Amino acid sequence: MRRDCKEIATTVANDPGSYKLCAVCGAIVDKNADSCPDCAAYRFDEDAEHVANAALDLGAHGSTAVSHLDTLD
Repeated sequence: MRRDCKEIATTVANDPGSYKLCAVCGAIVDKNADSCPDCAAYRFDEDAEHVANAALDLGAHGSTAVSHLDTLD
């Protein structure tokens, strides 16, 4: 089961140093990722403040994209 967007946003905002922001699609990914799992880009913004702000923004607006974790149930 997928976690709620607000729950994920809170997790990321509380530890933004463990994540980075895809510079192409804006996805928040694990800091150890070599490429974005959503768009396969290799450019990232690792600034903790930018990551935290993006997480809070995404959490406030909810999910609007389809990711590789979504299923056709």
